[in-house]
Amino acid sequence: MNRRSWLLASLALAFHRSPSAGEQVESAVDSSVLTDELQKHPRCVICNMDRRKFHYARHLLHYADQHVQGTCSVHCAAECMLRERRRGFLSIYAPDFASPDDPKPLIEAASATYLIGSDLRGVMTPVSKVSFASREAALLARRTYGGEVAGFAVAISASLEEMATSLVRRYGNDRERLLRKAAAS
Repeated sequence: MNRRSWLLASLALAFHRSPSAGEQVESAVDSSVLTDELQKHPRCVICNMDRRKFHYARHLLHYADQHVQGTCSVHCAAECMLRERRRGFLSIYAPDFASPDDPKPLIEAASATYLIGSDLRGVMTPVSKVSFASREAALLARRTYGGEVAGFAVAISASLEEMATSLVRRYGNDRERLLRKAAAS
């Protein structure tokens, strides 16, 4: 089983898991998740960026225990999903980039179409991942900005793969620096 298949399988399991009766549940209950979500969650829980400024890329994660977290991008949402995978997910929301509204309205990420690797500006990533409510809007944007059309799982996989590459690069750099420092001593 290759790395990507394993990652997709683990994400699919995480989506379908709900907390057992013995697990502790935090009391951050929010019955109206999308109402005033930018006021309730103004900053990204991962990087602390202003979600209002990056409303066109923000994501909102609603867990099985009713806890809600806001992120500035799909990249930070992927990290959140990895950190909080034991909670289980009720829904994840992404913005509709094609909407003329400001801020962009949120849609269910599982039904969104992502344009990956286009000339559109990425948030927290060098490879942009932009969500659209309809496949037709994504294909239209693709004609102008390039990139590949894919689903939510591919966008999350690409984000996690970028994180892994970054971590390995950082490990190599840190190790090299420590070896040079030890040799100089």
